[in-house]
Amino acid sequence: MHLDTNMNEQSPLYTCKAHIFQVDPDTRKSWIPLSIGSVNVQIFHDSVKNVYRILSVDGPKVLINTVITSRMSFTKTSQKFCQWVDSRANHVYGLGFAHEDDLTRFMDKFIEVKEAARNALRSSSADARQTVRSESDWSIESNRTDPAIQLKQENAHLKFALAQSSTNSKKWQEELDLLRNNNAKLTTALQESHANVEEWKRQLHFYRDECSRLRQMVSSRHSPGGGQVNEAHEFKNLLDSADRRNKEQEQKIVQLENQVQRYISQINSLQDRLAETETNNQNLRNELHRRNPNDSYSNRTLRRSPPNRNLQQLMRLCDLFESKSNDFNQTVNAKTQDLQRLCSQITQNLVEI
Repeated sequence: MHLDTNMNEQSPLYTCKAHIFQVDPDTRKSWIPLSIGSVNVQIFHDSVKNVYRILSVDGPKVLINTVITSRMSFTKTSQKFCQWVDSRANHVYGLGFAHEDDLTRFMDKFIEVKEAARNALRSSSADARQTVRSESDWSIESNRTDPAIQLKQENAHLKFALAQSSTNSKKWQEELDLLRNNNAKLTTALQESHANVEEWKRQLHFYRDECSRLRQMVSSRHSPGGGQVNEAHEFKNLLDSADRRNKEQEQKIVQLENQVQRYISQINSLQDRLAETETNNQNLRNELHRRNPNDSYSNRTLRRSPPNRNLQQLMRLCDLFESKSNDFNQTVNAKTQDLQRLCSQITQNLVEI
């Protein structure tokens, strides 16, 4: 379907908006929507060919280009729907209007243009006869299928309304989600602003306290002798506290030094006793070896012979001195360990001081 170029240069006689449908040319029983929504439907007068046309263009696509004839049948099937037969294009078109008044005005204009076309086409009887014959056939077929077409048309209207409602529902859902997201962002921003306000309040309170403290310091420094007296008292208290700590540490050091001297004297005494004991022990060993035979035979004979009282006494004294010597060595070792711990304690106290 093409559009004549001279139609673009003329102004329409009538313009309205409607949904455009077409009967399926194969089955002749169902409606096919030609437009997604309502589009402009216009009535033009073609001055070149002296005919009237019903035109509808959606972008680059021509939806309707029907020549109005004097015997064209125009049928109103419902309050908002009408149809007509285009015998030249072998199509049945239907228009769905939003209001009944729009349909009424379109029908009135169609009847008016139809009368004008009848007057213009009286001269061509042959064409009129052929047009009447073909349009009669279409009218008979259209009248036979009026109930079915009306049902199909109503179904098409309902489907279209449902599709449009679904589209609007999706659009509204997207807008609702967008509003919810914006609301969540605004709520978060509001909470952050409240938190910032609280933080600014705390900082302001801190700065006010700091300013008050600085003012008091300035006023105390400007007052005659007041600030210096307070500082002198503070320094005096600090010095007294330091002196007390030093005296306590000195007393601890003196006590530790006394303990060290006491342990040293004890260790010296124990060392002297140890040396004396070792000397006595060595003398006893020498005496024992002098009196005891060296060979094994003499030892066996001595063991079999009656015990010598002096020798037994000497051996007991030797054992006693050895046990005393061991005890003394253990005591010396214990005192040495105590002295080492005391020295470590003194070192720690000196480090602390």
